[in-house]
Amino acid sequence: MALADAQNLAIRKLLTRAAYESTVTPGPPLPKSHPSPALASKLHLECAALYTSARALAKTAGASRPALSPTSSSAKSKFKLGLGGSNKDGSSAEGGGGGRDDADEVVPELRRYLSDEIAVHNALAHKWLGVDAGENGGPQQTGTAVGFLTWSKKELEDLKNGGSAGGMAVGTMGTEREKEMREARKARVLGDLESVNVFFKGYKRMNDSIVPPQSDLQASIPAGRMAIAIRAYTKPVPAFGPGSADYVQKMAEELESLGVGGEGGGGGDSSGTSPAVPPHKAEASYAGAGSYY
Repeated sequence: MALADAQNLAIRKLLTRAAYESTVTPGPPLPKSHPSPALASKLHLECAALYTSARALAKTAGASRPALSPTSSSAKSKFKLGLGGSNKDGSSAEGGGGGRDDADEVVPELRRYLSDEIAVHNALAHKWLGVDAGENGGPQQTGTAVGFLTWSKKELEDLKNGGSAGGMAVGTMGTEREKEMREARKARVLGDLESVNVFFKGYKRMNDSIVPPQSDLQASIPAGRMAIAIRAYTKPVPAFGPGSADYVQKMAEELESLGVGGEGGGGGDSSGTSPAVPPHKAEASYAGAGSYY
């Protein structure tokens, strides 16, 4: 636990380098003086692991020790933080596993403190993982940043409202020292929650800006297309009659024969093989023409 508290103090000292800039301009982007968010997340994860080990040792502290003498038990009772007759119930609720002897060894308030610190450092680790994704991951990682910050926001809100650890809830019993510690932890959680909300809103705005407006979407709509390419209509060739192959060939032959006959009638050689047509025969156009006696 002492090592975890020292790690916690080192994290706070590291983050004080950019405390002024973060207070003046909170949220993204991070100031240049701010330490690496990836480093901050790893430090918080290690701190949570140390507190988890300390809590595991605290829960099993009395299992491997001999029974206390009456004098030692009385001294331990004075060391307890004034929880009165609720110690027995508190120890069994926390999973101490022994009853009165375990409560004399480790008071429930200490276990609640360790549980609260585990939850806080896990939430802050998720916060800085989200900030690292938003700052160094590019536009494609903005959604990941929003996801981590949403996770951190939910954990801190659970701690603010009491959560599963129970250490943040305001109880009816306890000394003034306990109440001061609870109020201090609650104020710390509220401050961390406010910082997470600022980063969450900033990265969510950036993530929403990736979605283009409707006018841009309308301009990018392509033209439609047919499922099957359209082919030009070709008139079928008839099997017979006008337009058929036989008909076209016959007409071509007739035109050719007419052309040859015209050339033979229009001109001939000087010898004249065909007899000359009398002029009156060419001019006769009635019955009996040329048959004059």
